[in-house]
Amino acid sequence: MGNFLLNIKKHDVDILEILNLKIRCTALDKLMTCVTYIGSVIFGVSSCLAALALTKFSINSLGFKLTSAMILSTLLSNIIKKSVNRIRPYIKLTNLNVIKIDVDNYSFPSGHTTSAFTMSTMISLFFPKLSLLFLVLSTLVGVSRIYLGVHYPTDVAFGTLLGSLCSFFVFKLI
Repeated sequence: MGNFLLNIKKHDVDILEILNLKIRCTALDKLMTCVTYIGSVIFGVSSCLAALALTKFSINSLGFKLTSAMILSTLLSNIIKKSVNRIRPYIKLTNLNVIKIDVDNYSFPSGHTTSAFTMSTMISLFFPKLSLLFLVLSTLVGVSRIYLGVHYPTDVAFGTLLGSLCSFFVFKLI
């Protein structure tokens, strides 16, 4: 088990360094800085409020289910983040290019990625023809978090899984 975890950790840093150091350019710096905010609290709350305002208030509406899934995924993400206490890569790895954005000290799981995948999964469940668009946008949010040096790939992968599962759970069971 120890070798397996060491392998994951090594690949985590390798992928992070490729996305953060090797493909760096001014255009991506600007794009990734903008895209990352699709997973922000402000964007998430605004999306929930818009969905609530635009749909009939019922337990089966997009607004109700999106808001419920966002609350669930945010709570779980914060509980896990405070339990794991994984230090952000830009704090541990001194060679990274970091574009300063407002973040706390802990990185696992990626809250922005969790939020983006919670929104994109729920919207895709209601509007399957738009799934590819929302999958691409939420994936870009996850990539942006690595590109900006604030998350490891495993933070993003777990955020993807957590956000998607929370939306599936709420969609099917509530």
